[in-house]
Amino acid sequence: MNEINIDNLLSKAKNKFLLVNAAASRAKQVADGSLPYIDNFDPTNPVITALREIAGGKIGIKVLTGPESKAKEIILPTLDDEDSRPSALVRLAKGKKAAAPVRKKEKKK
Repeated sequence: MNEINIDNLLSKAKNKFLLVNAAASRAKQVADGSLPYIDNFDPTNPVITALREIAGGKIGIKVLTGPESKAKEIILPTLDDEDSRPSALVRLAKGKKAAAPVRKKEKKK
């Protein structure tokens, strides 16, 4: 298989991004010394070797999904006294804009 058909490659993966990631991972393995799964490989170009392996069906592309987790509830600290100001992180979490910085009063001489 000298010609690599892009349509054949795209039919092996769900999208082109998965195809590129799989080919890059396999090309890195081949470059690091892994033996190719095909007979007509190019020893100087591991990317072509990886693409030929995918096109020949020697390498399968599978999407791994982890367990779905529910979003955790964020508990924000409450203010005990009215004079204290909430931190910038608390204000941003509530969707408010950051307040202007508090300037310290200068001491009189």
